[in-house]
Amino acid sequence: MTNEIKNDEKKLLSYEERGLSLKIAITSITAALYVALGFISVPIGFLDIQFRIAELVVGMCIIFPYEGLVGKVIGVFFVNLFSPLGLIDLLSVIVNIPALYCIILFRGSPKLKYLGAVLYANIISLYVAIILFLSIGIQPVWLSFIKVLFSEVILAVSGVAIFSYINHRYNIHG
Repeated sequence: MTNEIKNDEKKLLSYEERGLSLKIAITSITAALYVALGFISVPIGFLDIQFRIAELVVGMCIIFPYEGLVGKVIGVFFVNLFSPLGLIDLLSVIVNIPALYCIILFRGSPKLKYLGAVLYANIISLYVAIILFLSIGIQPVWLSFIKVLFSEVILAVSGVAIFSYINHRYNIHG
């Protein structure tokens, strides 16, 4: 009888109580998912007309906020090693932190979480437009911003919707 109670208690442990190994695993899965999807979309994942399918992974921050953030930042680092812009594109890992925090900040609200995704898309798009101008002279900056923003909004909002559905459907609550 006592063993049955202990087994039931183990099943009820919350995410926070499961330990560091689970958090590392989720971070690793997030990074690996971003890298895999990023490499699939390499031909269309850079410059001012881009559609990096890996951006769907931003939605992981809805379920597992900090593991999603760290995993995506690691994934961005590895994908951007292959950027045609060179090593300057590795600075995007820094920009991703406050951008992803917009999603984390609003993740608890059913409607505002999409605002977080749009804010994320705006920050990333502005960074990309500025880096494209500084590194290879693509101008005007506002046009690059609009081009990148179009795909970023679609992917970020879709990623938030997908992971919100997964969270709701499987009652994960990270």
